Amino acid sequence: MTFFFERMETTDKVTIVLKPHSLYAMLLMLAAWLVSDLVLQAAAITQIIMPVFIVFMVIRFFSLIRVQKEVIVAMKQGRVRTSGSKFSFTNQFTYIINK
Repeated sequence: MTFFFERMETTDKVTIVLKPHSLYAMLLMLAAWLVSDLVLQAAAITQIIMPVFIVFMVIRFFSLIRVQKEVIVAMKQGRVRTSGSKFSFTNQFTYIINK
């Protein structure tokens, strides 16, 4: 799923770029939930935001699990390099797996 990551494969390496959009979306949903629950005390809004937040986290988890398995196997073999930051839009977190 390209919203969460982008995978590019060449003959000698696999490059996986994790997108920061989902992390910021989760932080935004968490902030909205906290504001609606603690500040506004609007239970109706909170009952909508929280299930959406949970579903989003589950979708993100299952989208990234295949990538994480591939990276873990490559880490055990010592073929992974990482660069970037999880929270940066310009320097996104990147796994480079040598074949």
